[in-house]
Amino acid sequence: MKTGKKYIALCMMLAAASLTFTGCSFEDDDYFTESASLRIEHANDQIQTILSAPSNGWVMQYYCGTSVAHFEGFNLFAAFDKNQKVTLAGNHRMLRDGNAGKYTEYESVYSLLLEDGPVLAFNTWNDVLSPFVDPVSPWLAPGTLSKDGAGMAGDNNFVVMSYNANEVILRGERYGAQVRLVPCDREWEDYIAACDKTRNDLTNTTITSYYITAGTDTLYLTGLRNGRVRYSERLDDPLKNDSLASLFTPTGIRFERETSFGNNTPSGYTFQEFTVAADSTCLLSSDGTVKISAIWDKQFSETPDIWTIDTLSLTDDLKALCRAIDAALTAANRNNSLARIGIGRTTNANNVTGLVVEWYTNTRKTSRAMGGIAIKRSMPASSQVTYTTDEEAIMDNNMRGRKQNVIDAALQFALALNGTYNMTPDSYFNPKRVTLNAVSGNKALTITR
Repeated sequence: MKTGKKYIALCMMLAAASLTFTGCSFEDDDYFTESASLRIEHANDQIQTILSAPSNGWVMQYYCGTSVAHFEGFNLFAAFDKNQKVTLAGNHRMLRDGNAGKYTEYESVYSLLLEDGPVLAFNTWNDVLSPFVDPVSPWLAPGTLSKDGAGMAGDNNFVVMSYNANEVILRGERYGAQVRLVPCDREWEDYIAACDKTRNDLTNTTITSYYITAGTDTLYLTGLRNGRVRYSERLDDPLKNDSLASLFTPTGIRFERETSFGNNTPSGYTFQEFTVAADSTCLLSSDGTVKISAIWDKQFSETPDIWTIDTLSLTDDLKALCRAIDAALTAANRNNSLARIGIGRTTNANNVTGLVVEWYTNTRKTSRAMGGIAIKRSMPASSQVTYTTDEEAIMDNNMRGRKQNVIDAALQFALALNGTYNMTPDSYFNPKRVTLNAVSGNKALTITR
């Protein structure tokens, strides 16, 4: 490209940038009399001043570029000094030499290059960053080149797209890796711990699906826990799945790029970063128009996991039936007594899903057995569950082998649970305790994971 064209392109870029950059001084009159290279040099001086300013360095939200392999977003950390040295840190799974998942710091050098615009280059090896750039297969590192030598399709040279004291946006020169720097508000390991807490608060191995809603539009999302989400127009048998890399922040999640959906405007509703709502029931986008909600009710009502019934939460009639089960167990065998009652799937041969009765088989209460009676579960509405059983309910082998008085007592408890309940969890993302209140009547119970 000829120098004149470079200058015109640069001026257009800097003029546009000056409308949005804070902390940049491209509008200073005396700059317009300087050469393009000198103006870029001034910009690089400003960028270096900004990079070296935060006392706790920067959170480096790193998303690899386009490739046949897709990865999650990564929280890295960077502290720059004015002598072109940088300390990078992280605990990501791609660290080598046995350090995967372990907090690691590594010092190397950086530079600000004079190209068509400001370029931030990490141009020596760094244990934290270089695995994303190395052309080897990430699964067979360090010995085997990946297809086309792309490795993880990460970058270490970045065009500075925008910058100010609160945010620096970078884009990889080769693969288009997306990087956002924001000042870190705490010690780096404390930030990692806060993100881990967010991950555990918002996700678990039981609840894996979410709604993304805005107005009357809905998408379905899975994979949030693993950092590579897939979203589609419906949860079951979707016509098309799209994916986004994501990472956790101390207050929510952030996706690799801004995405839109729905019919609100020609561009639809847009979202990229979400924060846990004040009432903790959902995640809200930056402008509050889009929310992410865990599909906890459907997956809770269908899970085979055993949820223990808190006997203290039972109404008096249910407490009496619970005592009847305990008395029947002891009457049938003086060494037996009730350990717990729950709802879930028994683990015996011919297992059933429904009421689970677990009892101690010795007086020292060191050994247990369980039996179950089938209960049908359904969802008539959001956050509601209906329990249905009858006198001819299926039982697993262990329950069928009990004395008739035990079977009768357990069956009466199961029949008493029949009805529809409103469900209220202690957490809408990771419930460990759910309160059930009957839609009609005064039946109520709390079950815990």
